[in-house]
Amino acid sequence: MQLLPADYCIACLTLVLAVTGLFRGFSGTLAFLLATAIAALAAGFGWSWSGTVSDVVWLRAAGVLVAALLVFGLVRLVVKKLVKGLLAQPADAVFGLLVGALAGVMLVVGWAWSGMYLEYYALAREAAAYVR
Repeated sequence: MQLLPADYCIACLTLVLAVTGLFRGFSGTLAFLLATAIAALAAGFGWSWSGTVSDVVWLRAAGVLVAALLVFGLVRLVVKKLVKGLLAQPADAVFGLLVGALAGVMLVVGWAWSGMYLEYYALAREAAAYVR
């Protein structure tokens, strides 16, 4: 199997997520990942809902961006505060590294599960045989 440029991009993203997970710790990484997912859902819902309020695209986009950033900040703050006291500092850093690396692996699995553009990504094409 020959790796394609998208494989290297996801591998670098996984490495970046793992290293930032090491510095953020488990609570910070978990808070970031949950807040990102919930903010994306809020943005999708907000874009659909804002069509009934305004027809001006830039105004809708600005409102959705502000709402998504507010949701992101609030969820990240709440999750980080709730999880912060559960682990000692060295364990928090190690679990943050593992969660960051797992997020990169989940990108591969998610791409394989979606089945979109598998011709651009060799690892997702291989994983698709096991995911489906």
